[in-house]
Amino acid sequence: MSPGKMLLIVNPEARHGETAPLVPAIEQLLQSAEHDTVFTTHMGHAADIAAAAEGYDVLVAVGGDGTVHEVLNGIMQKPEGSRPALGLIPTGSGNDTRRTLGVPTDVSEATLALVSGERRRFDVGVCNGVHFNNSFAAGLDARVTAKAVEYKVTTKRSGLWLYLTALLHVLLHELYPHHVRISWDGEQPVEADLLVVATTIGPTYGGGFFIAPEAVADDGLLEVCVIDPLSLPGALMRLPFVIFGKHTGFKVVHMSRRRSLVIESDEPMPAQVDGEVKVDSRFEISILPRAIECIVPRT
Repeated sequence: MSPGKMLLIVNPEARHGETAPLVPAIEQLLQSAEHDTVFTTHMGHAADIAAAAEGYDVLVAVGGDGTVHEVLNGIMQKPEGSRPALGLIPTGSGNDTRRTLGVPTDVSEATLALVSGERRRFDVGVCNGVHFNNSFAAGLDARVTAKAVEYKVTTKRSGLWLYLTALLHVLLHELYPHHVRISWDGEQPVEADLLVVATTIGPTYGGGFFIAPEAVADDGLLEVCVIDPLSLPGALMRLPFVIFGKHTGFKVVHMSRRRSLVIESDEPMPAQVDGEVKVDSRFEISILPRAIECIVPRT
């Protein structure tokens, strides 16, 4: 079955500029499929392209999680009944959305899956009006994301190694909790001191940390991981368990499934939405069940 007409939205700078040279091979693999290709030139451009695109059945993000995030937000600006499907060719640094959707890491296999794959609906998260396809996290995680953005430029690292390096820096130099008020699913807010509060649609973030190993991407619920304040030795001891998703039984870790939450802080605090750093004193997070149709490998 033909996927229909596709628009490839390519971030040529993804993974330190390694994406641009891959485009001719991707074009050759898709030569039998009706498609157009456009390159982004600046941050936010992919979202603008996706929002303005007309006459396409599938919008394909060619890049990393940031590119997917932008294309998703462009698609979600369209009326619900006229949204094209989302496709993905993962050529970025973290590629956590690839894991959530089950898209192959190999570029040629992912490209061919666009033609031979099937359509499946997935949940979409919302934070302060911004849609996310994989994760929201506040506290320490956002400081790690900011440091990873810096290290991505200065060290040219990528994937899990990039985020692990950033995490170790933050644990050694910026390990402190935040005092917040959290309201779960519309209930009365409770006060807490937290190191991390992460809500995900898929099981991983940060290039492969299994922060929510039991997450189901189409169950209409956010998988929530809250981590209490930790000392440096305690954090370092538990780090390997978080990488492999074996942390959920620790007393300082609280897992739950929610439809919404509101986080408030007296002081502005950092957060990340699909790897994009935000600073605010109030975050409203909710889930839109099965709100986006994606092209995934046929099961």
